[in-house]
Amino acid sequence: GELVDDVKLPPWASSAADFVRKHRAALESPYVSAHLHHWIDLIWGYKQRGKAAEEANNLFYHLTYEGAVKLDEMEDEILKRAMKEQIANFGQT
Repeated sequence: GELVDDVKLPPWASSAADFVRKHRAALESPYVSAHLHHWIDLIWGYKQRGKAAEEANNLFYHLTYEGAVKLDEMEDEILKRAMKEQIANFGQT
């Protein structure tokens, strides 16, 4: 890997190793294990789009949704390039 300089750790982490250890402990906790399926529903499941996404406050900018725009059908090259750049910057779900 590459050396990363000037990373400011939060006050609760005494070192980079302590930061990683505390995050690992949190991710491996019983609470996370019991609630992981909720996160999966948000990211890959039924709460990605539609009413369930709205109720879960899991909505994103319209260009982030695959198929929201038909780039091959766009005639305005400036607008098309702008949308491609936004999609590249935000990614798509």
